[in-house]
Amino acid sequence: MDEDKNETDVAVDDPQEVLAELVRLTEQPDEDSFLPGDVQSDQLFVYDELLHPAVISRYLDHPRQRIVCHMPMHRLIFPKFFPPRNSGLSSVVRSRAPEDAVWGVTFDLAGQDLKRLDRYKGVPNRYHLRAVVVQDRGTIKSVAMTYVITAPDEKSSKPSKELLDTIVEGALHRKLPEDYIKSLRELETLD
Repeated sequence: MDEDKNETDVAVDDPQEVLAELVRLTEQPDEDSFLPGDVQSDQLFVYDELLHPAVISRYLDHPRQRIVCHMPMHRLIFPKFFPPRNSGLSSVVRSRAPEDAVWGVTFDLAGQDLKRLDRYKGVPNRYHLRAVVVQDRGTIKSVAMTYVITAPDEKSSKPSKELLDTIVEGALHRKLPEDYIKSLRELETLD
């Protein structure tokens, strides 16, 4: 291995090398689903209010859902308070608990313009896109892009009841696992 190359660097020139590296990274239990480097994907993993069909339809033309999937060993958090919505904003964070997972769906980004969605998410000030490894209901893994908080507050927040209700409605619509939906309903809200 090249001494200047970090152990988690991913060569993006050859798609086969990227896939092989992803397999290696995701087979290591201490590695997280966030991929290093400039890896790109034609899938968007959504886990928040974008699960709701009325919300995603405002920002993507003809959103095409691909699969129900999850980020194993990650948790849904609300690390940034956003005064205009009077709510904490959602993001995902690595967890060491094997039972933790953030569920959502992927959408096909082919032919999509992300400008409206980026503006809604406040890229790059509030959110930024990151490449992550997601896993379907079985064992098949793939790469997707997802929005994560750019600069979390020192103290975590909670979602508003309105935001949480939108996430739950979207999760029900997308037929996410019942136990995950139950855990969403149990989250504390600001109001």
